[in-house]
Amino acid sequence: MKHGSDYAKRIKRLYHDLLKKHGKPAPIDEVEPIDQMIIGILALDSSISKAQAVYKKLRQQTVDLNELRVTPAVELSHMIGDGVPLAGSKAQRIVDALNAVRRRQDALELGFLRQRGRREAREYLESLDGVGPTVAAHVVLFSLGGHGVPVDNLTLYVLRKEALIDGDADLPTTQAFLERCISASEAAEFTQLMSRHVGAHAARLPLGKLPEMLKPAPPPAPPPPAKASPPVVPTSVKPSPGTAPAEVKSKPAGAKSPAKGASVAKAKPPHARPVKSKPAAVVHKKK
Repeated sequence: MKHGSDYAKRIKRLYHDLLKKHGKPAPIDEVEPIDQMIIGILALDSSISKAQAVYKKLRQQTVDLNELRVTPAVELSHMIGDGVPLAGSKAQRIVDALNAVRRRQDALELGFLRQRGRREAREYLESLDGVGPTVAAHVVLFSLGGHGVPVDNLTLYVLRKEALIDGDADLPTTQAFLERCISASEAAEFTQLMSRHVGAHAARLPLGKLPEMLKPAPPPAPPPPAKASPPVVPTSVKPSPGTAPAEVKSKPAGAKSPAKGASVAKAKPPHARPVKSKPAAVVHKKK
């Protein structure tokens, strides 16, 4: 990221300002990775606390995760209600993610990720339908004890607006940048504080249009090429009708122009001699 050291100082300053304003947040209770996956989906462009409350309501309304998996997305969207924004798209992502886990593992369980390396676990989660890097970071951070800083569209928008990152930074670049700025021991606190900070902007923004709003501006169009001026064609004087064009003769160097009114003798061609006429021969007739 351009000017990364300056932006890193701003992020650190924001972290300490949020600590002073809100205090140190209480640690989040660790849950199973598959539960945290659903909470991470619900927390997109919202807050973690709202996502936890909605997930608790969903589990009370269903027998188990399998019933949640087979619930139509439209019905699941109504169950989510207005507890978090973008309920329709989040319901579809939850169904897609649970079906992806069921196809791969033949069970709705992700506890085996605790025995894998953090990078391998993250890559596995990101490869699931409906998950992606942001939700994967939620699971790694809050269920697998790894280092991650989730960044969604709302977080990216607020960071850009407050000039805390480069104005053209995208989601993957920003998430990687924050994970370099914030240590593993600070990541959980920072994520909770940022969730609270950006969640205050959610009600004032058209969240469904954020992906379009975050697209980089197209480069300016190049100026049109300058039009070449047409070549200058010398104008010629047309002779009068019935007259032949005058022949232009060049004067030898040093030649003087004749005085005004003086007659100009025509030059004779060289070696021209006068031709003498011979008398006609006389023919005598015999008598």
